Amino acid sequence: MPTLLRFLVSAATAAAAFLVAWAIPAVAADFALDTDHTQAEFTVRHLAISQVRGQVPLASGTITIGPDDLPTAISATLNVASIETQDADRDKDLRGSDWFEVDKYPTMTFVSRKVAGTTTAFTIEGDLTFHGVTKTVTLTGKEEGKIVDGRGRTHVGYTASGTIDRRDWGLNWGRTTPGGALVVANDVKIDLNVEAVSK
Repeated sequence: MPTLLRFLVSAATAAAAFLVAWAIPAVAADFALDTDHTQAEFTVRHLAISQVRGQVPLASGTITIGPDDLPTAISATLNVASIETQDADRDKDLRGSDWFEVDKYPTMTFVSRKVAGTTTAFTIEGDLTFHGVTKTVTLTGKEEGKIVDGRGRTHVGYTASGTIDRRDWGLNWGRTTPGGALVVANDVKIDLNVEAVSK
């Protein structure tokens, strides 16, 4: 085959392969949140001088990851009835009528509306529901890494954080110290450490 003809055939083959690859994009994949390796933590200022931390255990959740490895849809349910701050009396108080009222509202849910950015820095806008109230919140996050385990399942790690005002969800307990400082601050910092596993 003449050199020019071989070149033209090779170029046509490469162009055809490019068009096929362009026409058939990678497929999004659904991942399950690993409840044993995912933490939803919160931090709130106490007496205006210290920080109290706690966790709300994850019950279930899913993440859809797009062709560019960016999460495109996130949903999660957390068990507020099992909220834990390493103090039994405080945990009982938080579950009671002054705070989360877990007899009426035992769970917390988050459903994303929009995810934008890249794997190294993205924002998640979504609806956070607890205590009978739904409000839109924005979190900032990033991918922490990806690995395939011995059974061929893909694991992806993410972290995300944000701050909410507890009063927006009707948690209005507002006792103050003699000096006027809030016993429990209104702003609550949220930190998520997420591990998702391919289904």
